[in-house]
Amino acid sequence: MGQPRARQQSDGTLPVKILAAIIVPPHLSASGGARAGLRLSEALAPACDIAVAAMSAIDSERPGGPPRLPVRTRLPQPFALLPARYRALFYTSDIAALIRRGGYDLVHLHNPMPALELARVARACRAAGVPYVVSTHGFNELARGGEVYGLGLLRRLAWHFCVHRPVSRAVSGAAAVFALSPADFPLVGGFGFAGTPSVVPNGVDPPAPLSALAQRTILQRFELPRREDFPGITCMFLANHTPNKGVPVLFDAFARLDCPYLLIVGGERRPEIDYDRLARTARPDQRIVVTGRLSDEEVGALLRRSDLFVFPTLADTFPLVVLEAMAHGVPVVASDVGGIAHQLDEDCGRLVPAGDPAALAAAVAELAADPPRLRAMGRQARRRASRFTWQAAAEAALQGYRRVCAEPPRAAARPLAVSGAAP
Repeated sequence: MGQPRARQQSDGTLPVKILAAIIVPPHLSASGGARAGLRLSEALAPACDIAVAAMSAIDSERPGGPPRLPVRTRLPQPFALLPARYRALFYTSDIAALIRRGGYDLVHLHNPMPALELARVARACRAAGVPYVVSTHGFNELARGGEVYGLGLLRRLAWHFCVHRPVSRAVSGAAAVFALSPADFPLVGGFGFAGTPSVVPNGVDPPAPLSALAQRTILQRFELPRREDFPGITCMFLANHTPNKGVPVLFDAFARLDCPYLLIVGGERRPEIDYDRLARTARPDQRIVVTGRLSDEEVGALLRRSDLFVFPTLADTFPLVVLEAMAHGVPVVASDVGGIAHQLDEDCGRLVPAGDPAALAAAVAELAADPPRLRAMGRQARRRASRFTWQAAAEAALQGYRRVCAEPPRAAARPLAVSGAAP
């Protein structure tokens, strides 16, 4: 790798070749960690030679962004017979081969699942003598997986060997770790990193403009009344409906409400969730709409229609969707987990204990009864979200890259076999 390469060029760019490797199950239609990795790479592109290798087609390549390298993924045959929630652990890709032949000076690993593939890519970096950094997307969910997913003894053992240990191997060998918030520091240490993490938070895009016609068309598509035609509070939830996102807690909380409401539940349905349970007990002035998968334009329109964003997650690290709601001027009631307390303050949201539907219902009822306060919180939410920019995140990441590249180059590790799925 030659001499340290962190010298600043006259135009301010960093003269190294960087690969952003986004590790994500290819069948997912949405992933906050993958989306964040792409957005950060786009913000970094003017300042360094960066390319993206993503295991999923989540989000499209945008003009002016870094090149997206083609990535082949594979699910070894024995694992293809498993249910979808288990298959996600065993996908492999050719990102390790890209690293071996790509001549990269630094690799940035985004998203930790499938963990076996994360460890495999990290091992390829070590074998090639290429330093790598890790962002903490999903670390809170991984650290609390046994609790959140209600795993028994055998599945906890499987979680340890297929998730926790591979992530620990990747993290312990990293040249640097980029924490999304200070809340991640204990988790990083628990995964074996001996150094001090840097903080590189997520950013948020400013809301895209939307015409009045497009807004009306989207509301009509989901048969939603205009705000002036509905007397109650309109709340929105948006996430993958995985167990850690707390959809049953959401339904339990709204079943306790004694006020008119419209609840918009964004995200694709999952067969294990009874979506009609809340509707069966709701009053005529209480309505739930489950949208299915949403485009970015639809998300924007539904957030504009909402008075409150409700996010009863059981485990999250630094959810993009919270910042996106705030950027649209929507206050947030969310679980006090991970870095959410670093996203919200009391002027723009409420934190409630995770897994507590009574506390969630009480917070929603309090705000529903005070529309002027709700509107003021929305204005503050927009102001606070403006502090979280991708440009600021890119500047923090560049500082971390420079520190890593200024270190003496590592000798290449003894070549390791990287063709298998196991670390």
